[in-house]
Amino acid sequence: MSRGRGAVSGPLIALGSLLVAAAAAMGVVVALPVDPPAALATATPAANVAVTQRSDADEHQVQLALDTGAPRAVVTTRLGTVTASSCTTGGVLRSGVAIARVDDRPVIAMATGTPLYRDLAVDDRGDDVRGLQQELARLGVPVTVDGIVGARTLRAAQSFLLAHGFTRDDVTDDTIERSAFAWIPSAETTVRTCTAVVGAPVGADGVLVELPAELRSARVEQLPGDAVAGARRVLLGQVQADVDERGVVTGQSDLAAIGALPEYAATVASADGVPSLSGSWSLRDPLEVRVVPPTALWDVRDDHACVQPAEGQPLLVEVVGSELGQSFVRLDSGDTLDRVRATPERGQSCR
Repeated sequence: MSRGRGAVSGPLIALGSLLVAAAAAMGVVVALPVDPPAALATATPAANVAVTQRSDADEHQVQLALDTGAPRAVVTTRLGTVTASSCTTGGVLRSGVAIARVDDRPVIAMATGTPLYRDLAVDDRGDDVRGLQQELARLGVPVTVDGIVGARTLRAAQSFLLAHGFTRDDVTDDTIERSAFAWIPSAETTVRTCTAVVGAPVGADGVLVELPAELRSARVEQLPGDAVAGARRVLLGQVQADVDERGVVTGQSDLAAIGALPEYAATVASADGVPSLSGSWSLRDPLEVRVVPPTALWDVRDDHACVQPAEGQPLLVEVVGSELGQSFVRLDSGDTLDRVRATPERGQSCR
């Protein structure tokens, strides 16, 4: 019996020794250092950073206050019954398109610098003649713009009228009739109200369409104080209008274009007090700037700062803006800057 117990204990001792050895081996494996994954490794900061270029218009969102007059009317001198109308309240009225038919003869909207105020015959001259010639030319009709009615101007007007619903009996050979046209203030404008009623006579005042109130002036309500100096403009929808240093829209054609916007008509109709439109106020000529990390700048004073090129002496730059961890700077003429030190030594001055 004792031999049996001894025979069993031998293998048990051997098995125990193996387990101890395995545990020791496992302990050695666990104790070995493990390198962190590459994604978790700390990146070495770049000493030098490439400088890029971009255009910067220094845009600011602003409100444009509108000074308006009374609603305007599109009128005809033709008397008779309205037999058709293309007018839609809130729709767009375009120059060169028939507004309505009176006694089945078209009345065509025409945007001219000076409204046509008379019938025109050969050798008539003036701003109304020039305005008609300019608009016919803009609409694609071959005509000489000289402010004088000649045979070519007569033929151009006749050709235009025949292409827009007039018959040969409606067009005279020696006269451009004022009644064929109704003046509108711009090439496109928004309709406020359709006045002409099909089947009814034209009113004594000749009004076919009512337009939104005339825009007499417009200005930026509050000019941003941190703007870059330079000539400016406002962007409203598709309209770009120049403004002066006070933020006032300067051009009559720009005012007319703003007044033709659908947003203008809706704003003026619903405004309680002084109406205004939202727009973007920006430099007319965008600046070419260099893009650097904010850490590359030091000794920032009066919109100027120092930067340290990768090679060479520190440079003085003008700081014109920043966004999303980027600073925009301008160099003096003649300076170049391709790479900068991300964390420069600030002991040396650039001033």
